[in-house]
Amino acid sequence: PGHQLQHMGRKGTRPPKKAEPIKSAVPKAAAPQLPDSGSSQLQCLTQQEALTKLDRVSVFNIVVEKPGGRDVFVPQGGTLDFFADADDARAALAAAREANPTLPLELEAAPLGRAFSIVQGLFGIRAPMRSALHFSKAVVDDVGYAGVPEAAREKMASAGPWPLFTADALRSPGAIPIFLSREELNACWAKSGRSLDSLPPLEECATDLRILIASTLSVADNWQPLLFLPPKSTTLLEKELAQKRERQEQVMLNMQRAKAIVDAEDASAQVHLKVHADDEPPALR
Repeated sequence: PGHQLQHMGRKGTRPPKKAEPIKSAVPKAAAPQLPDSGSSQLQCLTQQEALTKLDRVSVFNIVVEKPGGRDVFVPQGGTLDFFADADDARAALAAAREANPTLPLELEAAPLGRAFSIVQGLFGIRAPMRSALHFSKAVVDDVGYAGVPEAAREKMASAGPWPLFTADALRSPGAIPIFLSREELNACWAKSGRSLDSLPPLEECATDLRILIASTLSVADNWQPLLFLPPKSTTLLEKELAQKRERQEQVMLNMQRAKAIVDAEDASAQVHLKVHADDEPPALR
């Protein structure tokens, strides 16, 4: 079940020189309405710029721990799954552990941009197995395909909706905040001093990750302030995993140091025995 595919880590998305087009790019008419903030620098993002912005957010995948590293975990004949929701990731890990009780399975945080690249096949980055990106099940159950134009829903249905949320009123010259849940959008809206009753309807706040990224690559606009904001639950889980990893590494380091001390003591004892091997035994009295 552990595959020799380098684990995702958080080293960002590094493309080769030649980049491939986004497979799920949709017509410009389907682009989300995010008007520019008055800047005269209206231009498209490069693929690398767009994916780097996505890398502010982490998703999670399951890995098999092994001495000196990790392998991504994929069930026999299964899919390499990335989860954008912390609770969904924990549930998937629990199910995988139950089905594979002898494997040391853990979660790993991965940059969203890299996961998106793998699932979409960008920059020549492809997994040797099927891969899938899962947005929050609770959010998808709540909003469905509200962020996808009806004409594009059939085409984009195979991967499921990847909903994102924003509101023009929350924009500033330096930031276009993009949220992964309505809850986070609502909290930001309320924190800005606005009543939730004044929040625009869902159809005006929701978009889809593929539509937004395709728009940044094909529609000249002031995309530089685009800011993807991770849910608090994602940040907490990412911190938890980092601390656990740090503790594990410290334990391994302590074990290595202890072994080095024992080895040194054994070597010293062997030297002492060798030095005195030819000594005459003391005379008996």
